[in-house]
Amino acid sequence: MNILNGWKTLELITREGETLVCIEGRVLGKNPRFPSSSHIRTSPLTGYRLDKDGMVVMTKRGSEYGLGKPDPSETFAQQRLIRRMSRLGQKPPSAFNEIDTQLTGYVDLHKEHAAKES
Repeated sequence: MNILNGWKTLELITREGETLVCIEGRVLGKNPRFPSSSHIRTSPLTGYRLDKDGMVVMTKRGSEYGLGKPDPSETFAQQRLIRRMSRLGQKPPSAFNEIDTQLTGYVDLHKEHAAKES
């Protein structure tokens, strides 16, 4: 996963009036598309998650970027980004996994049903 350092949040408005949030920064990583230290702007963000290494943002094109150090001029950059995304309805994914839950429930119900038949 690429890391963005010296990043800034950009809030863009489309002709239709839709607000989009993008990140601009310098890439650290081994991606042949972006030589290390390339300056890029991401496609619009669709979500984020917080993990042990920090914040990871997901883009409309399906890319994920770890956020390293923000641009020094951006005070409280991570908190401001989270607020912006929350305003736009872009929230971190829930830890609830309905597929796992359904499968677990099915297995438990199946065992219960099998026990009653015996």
